[in-house]
Amino acid sequence: MANGPPLRLRVDTRNPTAMFDTRGEPSFPHTHRLVDARLAAYLENHVRESPRTRPVELEVGLRETSPGPSEEEDARRDLHAFFRAEREVVELELRVNQREGWGFLRRTFPLLIVALAIAGVFYISGPGVPSGAVGELVTALFYLLFITIVWVLLWDPIEKLLFDAFLLRARIHALQKLGDADVRFVSASGPSDRPSPVP
Repeated sequence: MANGPPLRLRVDTRNPTAMFDTRGEPSFPHTHRLVDARLAAYLENHVRESPRTRPVELEVGLRETSPGPSEEEDARRDLHAFFRAEREVVELELRVNQREGWGFLRRTFPLLIVALAIAGVFYISGPGVPSGAVGELVTALFYLLFITIVWVLLWDPIEKLLFDAFLLRARIHALQKLGDADVRFVSASGPSDRPSPVP
């Protein structure tokens, strides 16, 4: 449930069409016009830096003659559709990362246990090697080798299951709020707390 005042964002542009990338046709999962990449990144980053519970209100300042209701409604629909489709893409990436991370851990678990056991053996046997002996150096090298193997085996799953998951969930939340944002079109001469000229 949303709490607190809404996050009000403002962008200024010539007309509603200028907010979109019209150089090519949208590709699946996008079925509507694509939002300009710089504008999309600007909006997403501002939402991500705000408290997670605040809803989003987007005010679009138009420098040209105000469009008709149908053009405004088309732009509003395409903005919502773009961010909802982007959310679906990121949600898919999160699910794939979770599947691959846990799958990699399951496949490498026996090797991980063996590497940890061998590293433990070399660690325990280290003090028993005569000081200054070649065996002490070899023991230390083998210990470091197997500890490195353990770290390499764990790094990719940890990155996908923890670090990437945190960032992807933050993106999903921001894109969901943008997909549900209240979008209003006003004259560009209106007041703005966050001016952001868009071509």
